[in-house]
Amino acid sequence: MKKHILITVLLITGLLSGCSFFKKEEKPKEQVVLNNKSTFVKINGQTFYDKDFFSFASVAIKEMSESDYNNQKIKDYLVNSFIEHKLLLQEAERRNIKVDEKRIRSVTDSFLSESGTQDLKVYSGSYNTDANELSKMLREKFMIETLIYDTVNSNIDITEEEIRKAYRDNYSKLPVPQKAHVFQIFTTDKTMAEKAMAELKRGLSFTEVASRYSEGPEKEEGGDLGYLVNEEGNFPEIFAEAFKLRAGKYSEILKSDYGYHIFLVKEYGKAKPASYDELKTDIHFTLYNKEQNKKIEEMIDELRENADIEFISNISLADFSSKSRSNQ
Repeated sequence: MKKHILITVLLITGLLSGCSFFKKEEKPKEQVVLNNKSTFVKINGQTFYDKDFFSFASVAIKEMSESDYNNQKIKDYLVNSFIEHKLLLQEAERRNIKVDEKRIRSVTDSFLSESGTQDLKVYSGSYNTDANELSKMLREKFMIETLIYDTVNSNIDITEEEIRKAYRDNYSKLPVPQKAHVFQIFTTDKTMAEKAMAELKRGLSFTEVASRYSEGPEKEEGGDLGYLVNEEGNFPEIFAEAFKLRAGKYSEILKSDYGYHIFLVKEYGKAKPASYDELKTDIHFTLYNKEQNKKIEEMIDELRENADIEFISNISLADFSSKSRSNQ
């Protein structure tokens, strides 16, 4: 079964996460307990305990609702991410990848400082993570990042022709969005909005009324917002109402979470399509990430194909939930 892996080294966990599932189901053997630790899995002969898994997945578990604890897909996702993380770490060790210990100490000290307390909670899932545990997490994160850079990133070359082709195929033919020259009267006071509307209906110019009643910075320009492009995310949702107006017409009083608006559209036009030069950096980034994900997926596939993975016992997410939440 082809795996689809979300490739990203998460900053809050320092892990490489995957959403693929195990290639074959293996029935865990009877639980083995050594020194009060339950053996969870052996990967290429290296033993990992349940505490290793829970340390890895603690941030995610602490964010779960109770209904998630018995969700098999979530559990598979976390277990699979743990396996892939350890395989990558083993590969980094096999290649004798070293990290800058001074950098680890510096980042650790920064997290443990008073100003870094909140960042520590986000990164490790606890305000109480000690220096040794934090340094271990950072070391593993940096080792995997270096492995990926050395074996994947350094071998990615996105050519100018590839970028131009992506622009021609995916961007140059996109529909050109509508644009409108919009004016606005905005106030947080409904009474002021009603007074402004009354003056508009008496025939006063929109710019004059906006200069008198509007609270927005465009007040100094008679309510002139300039040309707005009708694309989702460009402005608050209420502004979509302006594009429903006929040119030269103003709206009724419109209420939003911000206050009260009256819009006027002076004229409509068509926005120019984004040029190649404007988009080439974004296109390069998109193509680079796509190729990076592909190569990392191939590397993980190869590591898993050649790995000896033996599950010893089952993991229960609920076993750790109470303890983790109590330490928050």
